[in-house]
Amino acid sequence: MNALTHRGPTWRRIGLALLAAALSLGLYAATAAPWLTWAHDGADGADLIAAAMTGGVPHPSGYPTYCLLGRLFALLPLGNLAHRFNLFSAAAAAGSAALAFLLVGNLLDEEAAQGKAGARDAIALGAALVWATGGILWSQAIIAEVYALHALFAALAFYLASRRAALGRPRAWLGLGLALGLGLGNHLTLALLLPGLALWLWPLARPRRLAALLGGLALGLMVYLYPPLAARGDPPLAWGDPRDWAGFWWLVSGRLYQRYLFSLPLGELPGRLIRWAQLGVAQLTLPGAALALVGLEARWRRMPRGWLGASLASVALCSAYAIGYHTSDSYVYLLPVFLIAVAWLAQGALCAGDWLATRRAWLGWPGWLAPALLALWLAGSNYARLDLHNDAEVAGWADSVLQTAPAGALLVTGADGHTFALDYLQWVEGRRTDLLAVDAELLPYPWYQQQLIRRHPELGEIGSPDLAPLLAQRLAQGPVYLSTYREELAADWRLEQEGNLWRVVGPR
Repeated sequence: MNALTHRGPTWRRIGLALLAAALSLGLYAATAAPWLTWAHDGADGADLIAAAMTGGVPHPSGYPTYCLLGRLFALLPLGNLAHRFNLFSAAAAAGSAALAFLLVGNLLDEEAAQGKAGARDAIALGAALVWATGGILWSQAIIAEVYALHALFAALAFYLASRRAALGRPRAWLGLGLALGLGLGNHLTLALLLPGLALWLWPLARPRRLAALLGGLALGLMVYLYPPLAARGDPPLAWGDPRDWAGFWWLVSGRLYQRYLFSLPLGELPGRLIRWAQLGVAQLTLPGAALALVGLEARWRRMPRGWLGASLASVALCSAYAIGYHTSDSYVYLLPVFLIAVAWLAQGALCAGDWLATRRAWLGWPGWLAPALLALWLAGSNYARLDLHNDAEVAGWADSVLQTAPAGALLVTGADGHTFALDYLQWVEGRRTDLLAVDAELLPYPWYQQQLIRRHPELGEIGSPDLAPLLAQRLAQGPVYLSTYREELAADWRLEQEGNLWRVVGPR
């Protein structure tokens, strides 16, 4: 079937897409964290929730799309607010599974023979479920983080680009631009897909269509008006104070994290590459990875070059970024890579089915059913490993801290998980607002000092970026605690452990 004759999904495909979403959502809802969690590198979730629910601005790059959509989703009566945001991720990831099905269906339609629509749909459904049950997407679908929504926008962009007949109309380009703009408002690494999409779309580009694309992009990017407007409301959380251009650019450009970009030491590069390969096998299973390579070879040999170039460019850029980004959680930037790999896997399954059918007609079915069998295997093997429905680590820590710290205590944090959990407790749930929570790592930033003074006028002028003067000042007025033991203080201050906290008794 020529792609230019495909004008939209059939009712059967819409139904199967909804089935993929429903099956995925069921898995995610059953395994979602019940409250805040630090599992699956999810410590940032409390900051995102607190900012969204207080009309504030979370850590760079501000994530305005996430904040706006998350707050809207949180209107649903689905338990406590943290759980609602965990389910927001689940819904986004389930939506990406539906779009993965539609994307793969369009790609398999491009040159597949007539009369095999049922087989193509079976492969596409299985491939979408392989995507949904892969460890990385599943891990992000059950916590409050931006990456499930990032996967949704990546899948949406690729799907809209795959609707080749619809792209004959400028409004389709407007929709694609809007999706890209909103996706960039959720996570800036969506920009890594733009060169590949440009290669795929270029043959269809016309001045009116490009104007519509840019118009939609500009409209979507208007979500970045949210940080400065939100900050003007003086919320308790406003990273970077983006009310002026300097603060806005500091936030949106992610200057705080730019030191991690392509900073991986060369000596660690071989280990990262090995880890990348291991993740690929873990995401797809070994047979699935083999089918993906078969599908990639088939695309190179038989199929139109547009998707091939787009997919290879996107895989290369996302992989380079993830491998070079020097943090332990950079694997999440590989999500678009595995979405593409699932599309290659589907092509490989179709080729395998066709090859088997030439030997015996009935043998073609094992090839067509391969993705479904792989998805079943992944669901079974990942369920217990990823399941967070009983996760209570943060709840236990929070209860201990709130019981230990006396009224009016200064509580110094240094770990993001501790800082963000306290922000959620104080500014969303309204618990222990008497505590003066200070993040020692952010203290050197003038915007943070000003934010602290607005939150707690009793602190007075902070002035120094060092922690010691603040400790000395507060010890004369009340108790001081640390959420983690700090070696740099132990030489000059007597520290005594109380529960999960360390009390600063006084100078040595």
